[in-house]
Amino acid sequence: MGITDLTRRSFLAVGTAAPMLAQAAEEYRRPAGTMPTRILGKTGVRVSAISLGCGSGAITDYPSDEMAAQFIHQCLDAGISYIDTAALYGRKDDDRNSERRLGKALAGRRSQVYLNTKTLKRKSDEAMRDIETSLKLLQTDRLDGIQIHWIQEGKDDLAALGAGDGVYTLLRKLRDQKVIRFIGVTTHNWVDGLSRIVDMYDFDTVLMPLNAVKSRGDYEGAVLPKLLDKKIGVLAMKVLGGMGMNNRIAVESAPAKLVGTEMGKTSASTLLRYALSLPIHSAEIGIGDYRQLTEDLNLVYNFKPMSESERKTLAYSLRGSATLMAYTQPGYTHG
Repeated sequence: MGITDLTRRSFLAVGTAAPMLAQAAEEYRRPAGTMPTRILGKTGVRVSAISLGCGSGAITDYPSDEMAAQFIHQCLDAGISYIDTAALYGRKDDDRNSERRLGKALAGRRSQVYLNTKTLKRKSDEAMRDIETSLKLLQTDRLDGIQIHWIQEGKDDLAALGAGDGVYTLLRKLRDQKVIRFIGVTTHNWVDGLSRIVDMYDFDTVLMPLNAVKSRGDYEGAVLPKLLDKKIGVLAMKVLGGMGMNNRIAVESAPAKLVGTEMGKTSASTLLRYALSLPIHSAEIGIGDYRQLTEDLNLVYNFKPMSESERKTLAYSLRGSATLMAYTQPGYTHG
């Protein structure tokens, strides 16, 4: 999810929602249970089974930094230890507010999380300026990971990324200088490109779509086995189908694209259970509010893997649902 639009109407709605959001925070009670953890591939780092994606939801859309920080702290207290952001994430009226809010919220708690950001820049000089801004906003002098954000078919020259002035070459230097620990890459809709790039370069982590809908990109079948063979840390996104443009206009955020009771949809818990039943290391979720946080925690605290038969049945029931998901459509522009 990229920069979200904030119209005058939705701005007024934000102001109306603020008291309800404050009440929701006051009434929130963390479910009983313990967060399961998994080793993030060859990084050797133990991370939470679900991670906090900060491209949409409470982090970018809550009406104040303080409300966002309170939500982040509740996620940390619940055992979430992997946090993902990007230079792209923010609102039109508050550019890069995801990194900025995280920087404020993680003061005094930085050591508790694996902190990852991403850059869309492909040239080393532009990427360096981007990363310097990220470090400033995140109020840190080191990052656990930086990923090359959203490689795209027809736009990215994969070989150029590793040239002398390419972003991958820069990230290797920053890793040698211990500014970052690990290097990763992400994509939304280029299965073949992702499969090729992990053969070209030495990546520690990959963030890619993984859900039960495979008709427009079978990362599960075509890429996941290769990543596991290379011991690359696998982070799943779009596990609930991804979001559309999502403004904070009420106490509860809009549901993800595959969540609902209509034909071709199912519950968030079922979709999250599917993703966690795959051999991944963490499922990244853009948690939108305290109700969603409670639902996600209840599932992960009491997680029982789906059988292969259950996964196939779910995939069959969602076989026509690709058209619901924005990231599979031509012209998708939000990373």
